[in-house]
Amino acid sequence: MTMFTPLSPGDRAQPPDAAESGFASLRFELAAFLLIVATFAAVLLKDVVIDRHFAIDRATLSRYGRYWYADNWGGGTSTIAADQVDPLAWRCRLTAVFAHPYCGAGILIDVGHRGAGRDFSTFEKAVVELDYRGPANYLKLTLKNWGAPYANAVQDDSTKPNVIEFRVQQGHNRVTLNLRDAAIEQWWINLHRYRDAGKPEFGNIVAIDVQTGTDAPPGDYAIKLESVAVGGSAITPEHWYLLLLSCWTGFTALYLVHRVRRMRQDHAQRQRLLIAEGLLLQQARDAAESASQAKSRFLAHMSHELRTPLNAILGYAQILRVAELSNRQNIAARTIQQSGEHLLALISDILDLSRIEADRLDLAPRPVELRAIVRGVADMIAVRALEKDLSFDWRIAPDVPHAVIADDKALRQVLLNLLGNAVKFTESGAVSLNVARMSEAEDPVVLRFDVRDTGPGIAPEKQDLIFQPFEQGGEGARQPGGTGLGLCISRRIVELMDGRLLVESMPGEGSLFWFEISVAIGDQALTPHHVANDRGPDDMAPQPATR
Repeated sequence: MTMFTPLSPGDRAQPPDAAESGFASLRFELAAFLLIVATFAAVLLKDVVIDRHFAIDRATLSRYGRYWYADNWGGGTSTIAADQVDPLAWRCRLTAVFAHPYCGAGILIDVGHRGAGRDFSTFEKAVVELDYRGPANYLKLTLKNWGAPYANAVQDDSTKPNVIEFRVQQGHNRVTLNLRDAAIEQWWINLHRYRDAGKPEFGNIVAIDVQTGTDAPPGDYAIKLESVAVGGSAITPEHWYLLLLSCWTGFTALYLVHRVRRMRQDHAQRQRLLIAEGLLLQQARDAAESASQAKSRFLAHMSHELRTPLNAILGYAQILRVAELSNRQNIAARTIQQSGEHLLALISDILDLSRIEADRLDLAPRPVELRAIVRGVADMIAVRALEKDLSFDWRIAPDVPHAVIADDKALRQVLLNLLGNAVKFTESGAVSLNVARMSEAEDPVVLRFDVRDTGPGIAPEKQDLIFQPFEQGGEGARQPGGTGLGLCISRRIVELMDGRLLVESMPGEGSLFWFEISVAIGDQALTPHHVANDRGPDDMAPQPATR
């Protein structure tokens, strides 16, 4: 254990930057006070109702799809025709051939058929305004919900119809409906035998229909829809308190980061004072080694404490972004999520580099399914590429084994770093990932991973520099958000896997980052093949059907 010489009273005087440290602490105290005031104000104003509103009319119709249907789809002879001038008007003729003749028209909210609709679960009422001519006295408003228990369970019946039947009169009608009066039609319940089949669901509405009522008499019908509006309270108390909790969690995370930074600065300052007191060189070396080990242990223990609140922030931010928020609330939720993701990436990179420098990063090889790892990384990168309108594809050669012995977390981290950089530095064009088998030997095998992009490229004299810590291409290079640690960490991880990571690039011609690793082949029979395909992107997203 290192012995330290006691400081004299003069040595214990505050350093010149002590005042600056005090002001920094005061800023955090002021921020905490303002956040407390804001919290009290938010609690007092939580009962203020801000109307939430979703409407479809002629002004907003261009955002959505349209469709029409009649009982001739199921064996009847009724017909329907859309108005050529008014997109929200249609005519139909019901015949008595079918036992229960019907016709109707729908507005498709989920235009991309991805099962991504609107959440009406907190909405309370629907207002339907239309002009009507026909022999029946009732029409139906159907809110079609898409959900996992019944998606594609029966062909063409993969959306759950929440039906409200309402009375109409000849001419203009404006009807206000209570969503709690919705019911599930019996024919749908008979086709979908699960526990909550008869329970209305509004969490993911993908289409809204207006159709003829139950046992509608034969005859000619003319319907001209003016608008359909759904609304309710702005936000539930639970969501309100979750938002406040996310603010406090974010402040706590920032305070922890600040405290870690101040502790490291104080630690470095104490080392300088010990050297100034005239400690022997061996004592200073021992003190530095002890401090480095303490730092590594401290960072290892703090990693969970730092990441847990940050993950909570990201989780709550994602929940808030899925909810129907106002524009200001959506901007706030997006800011929380982006700031949390950036902060989590910085902390993860710093912790990884600290573990590598302390030789505490140990690999844990185990049987893994290579295609599952690649596909999982590709799914995450595809979202980032889509946000920048970039083309992204990935391929795995057929002779690459499914099961290998490798550290899946380390391999996933390297792929995420390389592909994330490719997307970040590429403004237009494409990003691709290829995995190939380079050796003829049966076991172990050498695998090569190629990450190619059409970005600005890297000058030859800077290609070694980018693998150094806190470097992003050298002086004068464009440097988007990041720490410059990703490539440094990735190269060291690949080297721990007895591989190599290199780059081939020229300015203006894009870049190719590739690495090779040698892995043992796992038991192909025992490792489940969760991923059947060897290439992407995957275009087999579920397509919600309408009745």
